[in-house]
Amino acid sequence: TKKEASHHFFFDATAPFLANEWYNYFTYLLLIYTFSGNAMDCRTKYPIVLVHGIGYNDTDYPRYWGRIPEALENSGAVVFFGEQDGFGSIRTNAGQLRVQLALIRQEYGYEKFNLIAHSKGGLDSRYMISMLDMGCRVASLTTIATPHRGIKAIDYYKKYHPKRLGRMLALFNVMLMADGGDAPYDNSVYDTLTADYLEVFNDFVKDKPEVYYQSYAFDMKGRYADPAMSLFYNRIKRLEGDNDGLVSVESAKWGCFRGVYSGPEGKGISHPEACDGREKLSDKKGLGDISEFYCNLASELREMGF
Repeated sequence: TKKEASHHFFFDATAPFLANEWYNYFTYLLLIYTFSGNAMDCRTKYPIVLVHGIGYNDTDYPRYWGRIPEALENSGAVVFFGEQDGFGSIRTNAGQLRVQLALIRQEYGYEKFNLIAHSKGGLDSRYMISMLDMGCRVASLTTIATPHRGIKAIDYYKKYHPKRLGRMLALFNVMLMADGGDAPYDNSVYDTLTADYLEVFNDFVKDKPEVYYQSYAFDMKGRYADPAMSLFYNRIKRLEGDNDGLVSVESAKWGCFRGVYSGPEGKGISHPEACDGREKLSDKKGLGDISEFYCNLASELREMGF
């Protein structure tokens, strides 16, 4: 083929200049791999900022994103982190994210950013863009399992079983802390994840036309696919349908919806697995390294000019 011919031409042309046969051989293999399109190029026009979700912070819990940052950087991406609080309000965290972007701009000179936000981090990002006049600094926002329309199970338990909700959230917080997350000030942040709250939020926080918005959803194939996410799974399943143990597919849709990602084996991906937060469990389930999903995401952003 023409592509194979070009490989051999390049090899033949450079062979006389190579010092030894082994270096010659491995260079040739590298060229074939690169030009065949197998390597994902994540050298986006604008740097990537990973914005975490509820319960963690980037300083004390650097493994929130698991293997993803390293994979992105190894594929050419420039990666930063949001550095917002684990249990801060949407408004507070949006302000912290704005400061973080300003600090990055001051130190490195970048004018715009690609935000990739998981869970509540997507709401923090949307508020910052729309309400803190940051549309001019954000090229794109990709939300990963963000509850844009709320978590209806919280509304349900809040209305019909408030004491049970309190116990469920207490257990949820204990699991977060056991996993290395922050200790919550109180449970008020969960009120901002209800469907009632997000309905009003969406009426006021309007998208900026200069920013490209896209979203992805995930789903678990059964309550015990990730035991830690079984607390709300069944109730969300009854009220909203397919979900990742916390956020339904319908709630995750925002902007250009890119679809539901269930992993290479179709076994489903839970809410924390969507950001490699269950690295060992993901490997056990045969999902492998979800970093490839993020590298593909970044590569597509690059192709779109971001």
